[in-house]
Amino acid sequence: MNDAASLDRRELQLLLFATPIAPLISLLPGGRYLFPLLVPLALYPGFARAVRAGDYAKAFRRSLVWALLLSVSVILFVHVAPRAAADGILNAEPYRQEMFGWIETGVAKENDWRLFLPEHLLHLGLFVALAWVSGGYLALALGAALTAYMSYFVGSFSVATGSPFLASVAAWVPWSVVRVLAFVALGCILARPLLLRKAWPFGAKEGRWVAAALLGILTDLLVKANLAPAYGLFLRRWLAGE
Repeated sequence: MNDAASLDRRELQLLLFATPIAPLISLLPGGRYLFPLLVPLALYPGFARAVRAGDYAKAFRRSLVWALLLSVSVILFVHVAPRAAADGILNAEPYRQEMFGWIETGVAKENDWRLFLPEHLLHLGLFVALAWVSGGYLALALGAALTAYMSYFVGSFSVATGSPFLASVAAWVPWSVVRVLAFVALGCILARPLLLRKAWPFGAKEGRWVAAALLGILTDLLVKANLAPAYGLFLRRWLAGE
């Protein structure tokens, strides 16, 4: 029991120490690719152990802490070294330009489900496949890449408004938060086959987690389809200082 508690404590310490400094990886040669591939190492040992034990709640909680720390660290990176962040984070500037264009003009795929749905389904399909074939690790890497460039936009918005905390909270649009929750829940379950070396290690408990994840994904789409135009206007007014 003491050994298990000690291991759990070390895994948590790794998560809490390594994740906030992970953006420094992006400063290395090839860092924009190494960053999303390596940052899951801070989470994965504890994540994998919890999934093997069927403790999905612990895997879920640890994953959310990891995602939160990763997002905050990228936002701070943007404030401290915006050029380095732009160069070191995959898709950072294209996504920032797309989101600022949506805020400033209201014309973007964010406001049209026919445009954003294919991209969402692509990300979901990739996430499912990567989680299944890698015991969750590559799905976490994909999640890190998505979280990093979304957080780059959030940091850029908070810099532009001069309101680091409140603007960062507001710019993490609510449907994206729901999507993160849903993907994390799904990843906890789909990591299980490879980790247990079983083709179908699923039962009623896993089914409930998958159902909750799918409900979250549907909620994400419905909230975005209905709320995005008004939320974009809200952010536009904030950006304009109204």
